[in-house]
Amino acid sequence: MLSSSSIRYLLAIYELSDGGAAVRSVDVSRVLGVSRASVVKGLKKLAAQELIRKEYYGNIQLTPLGVRESNRIFTEYTLLHAYFSNCAGFSPENARADAISALCAFSAEGKEALMQRALRAASDGASP
Repeated sequence: MLSSSSIRYLLAIYELSDGGAAVRSVDVSRVLGVSRASVVKGLKKLAAQELIRKEYYGNIQLTPLGVRESNRIFTEYTLLHAYFSNCAGFSPENARADAISALCAFSAEGKEALMQRALRAASDGASP
């Protein structure tokens, strides 16, 4: 199971990579609003789990496992963001922040229930 920090890093890398391109740690730092030292620490954890490859002072690239995990996280994020934005009427900024928070803080059961509700609302075209 990934930590909330790892989820945030993978989501940022996935979004920055736009389909698999290498990204720079300075860009990850900027997107997440954390120091470069924090990024180095977070990237070491992801590399130890074989989710990314990173050369010393080099670019970051998702491994095939990292792509699969990031894609799963991004799909969940997209569902939650759409639910918060379209069904609950959150502002785009709050929908993003709350979708990421839900990914990181909810239990697997709670997250699954919310995503099922989001899917039902999307297929019904109805509000929650």
